[in-house]
Amino acid sequence: MSDSQYMDKEYKPVIIVVAFNRIKSLQRILNSLSNAHYPIDTKLIISIDNNGNNKNVADLAKSFNWNKGAKEVIFHDEHLGLRNHIIKCGDLTYNYGSVIILEDDLVVSPFFYKYAQESLTFYNGFEQIGGISLYNLPYTEALKQPFIPLRDDSDVYFKQVPSSLGQTWSLKQWDSFKKWYSENPDVKSIEQLPPKVKNWPASSWKKYYYGYLVEENRFFVFPQISFTTNFNDLGENMKTVNSMGQVRLEIVESAFRFKSLDESFNVYDAYSEILSDRLKKLQPALAEYDFEVDLYNKKESFSNDYVLTSKSCKNPLMGFARAMKPMEMNIINNISGSDLVLAKREDVTINSLNMDEFEDEYAYFYKNIFDTNILVKLISNRAKRRIKSIFKKKFNK
Repeated sequence: MSDSQYMDKEYKPVIIVVAFNRIKSLQRILNSLSNAHYPIDTKLIISIDNNGNNKNVADLAKSFNWNKGAKEVIFHDEHLGLRNHIIKCGDLTYNYGSVIILEDDLVVSPFFYKYAQESLTFYNGFEQIGGISLYNLPYTEALKQPFIPLRDDSDVYFKQVPSSLGQTWSLKQWDSFKKWYSENPDVKSIEQLPPKVKNWPASSWKKYYYGYLVEENRFFVFPQISFTTNFNDLGENMKTVNSMGQVRLEIVESAFRFKSLDESFNVYDAYSEILSDRLKKLQPALAEYDFEVDLYNKKESFSNDYVLTSKSCKNPLMGFARAMKPMEMNIINNISGSDLVLAKREDVTINSLNMDEFEDEYAYFYKNIFDTNILVKLISNRAKRRIKSIFKKKFNK
């Protein structure tokens, strides 16, 4: 497909709600969509995976009054599973030029469509953009640790992480992924992909998109303030209800400020670590070093000569505290300490957190370590380690 063919489509994305068997969830997102703002004649598609026992979901979709434009209900003939269902929905970019994908346990900002349209237009032609998120991801996707991007003079940041809680794709972005996906890639062989992502179930479409972003060096655009929020309702991939996915929604209309990937210092890799070349611009003392960033302490190997990490190491060349948030601010402001260190790759210890490191990390990211619940957890972990050590000694005699 030529670039001119990609450009033929106007960026007026069709809205696709992905549903299965959560009728209350579907009703909630449809109500939310009714209250949002749109241009004239905005099409809505409700795509429902069929398990042979969810006709009530299809009935709700058919009865829903959509007065913003055309409405289409697709009730699939057979059970697809989440991965195949999302792929089919993404393929509708070939019909409409661009799509907005919303799973049924979301609620949208009144201005989500405006953001989708304007961001698609701005990032058209940027080869390294693999998709645009409507959701502000507040944690590291593969590790579920709190994540806060730096604040700059734009409304976006970039991550080598796909969004599944509200996203928009242009035809060119989706077609590039589909060509890669059609080659049946071996996700587990992608070296820079976090191990936990590699172990996601085969039903995960996001696992493949994650691999695509890493292997092809592409990024998702994320908003600083979210245009969707997530209820984490019980479902095919959600076994317990929690509020982890709840974030602030944009509730007033504003002019969006976009920035290109090359111009932004707010760019993060597959582990949610800021890219070293961006950090060098913010802390010139690091400029002469060829380093990899591992502030979250979750990378298991390194390819650069130096590492900026929270791992234990010997002979640190430079040290910073872990006090300010986000962690990068300690480096940018040169807050001295030994929590975050620059060291040669061979001087870094690659192992699991020891108890002192665990206490420090937990205290920084979550609560004061003297909180009763945390003390119970720490004591429990220590007891487990002690019991494991005793049994190991006993049976290795």
